[in-house]
Amino acid sequence: MLKDILFAIERDKILSKTRLAREFKVTVPMIDDAIDQLLRMGYLVKEETGSDCVVSCGSCPMASQCGKDILTTYVLSDKGRALLAQAE
Repeated sequence: MLKDILFAIERDKILSKTRLAREFKVTVPMIDDAIDQLLRMGYLVKEETGSDCVVSCGSCPMASQCGKDILTTYVLSDKGRALLAQAE
């Protein structure tokens, strides 16, 4: 399931933990655990946006969801992208 989660994040770019849980028919806490594991393994990178952003809202792809609140996102690391490239 871990590799499937990486594929989903790469595919959709922006999706919620709830949506991931629905897609994989598991609970949100299970998705949290999987994300934590992917972070520890170095396949994901955690990013937080918010009031300290250096990008203006007009040019930010997350502006419609952000509202300058801290928003946590996860993106594939180089290691994560390499893993998916091997699988193709």
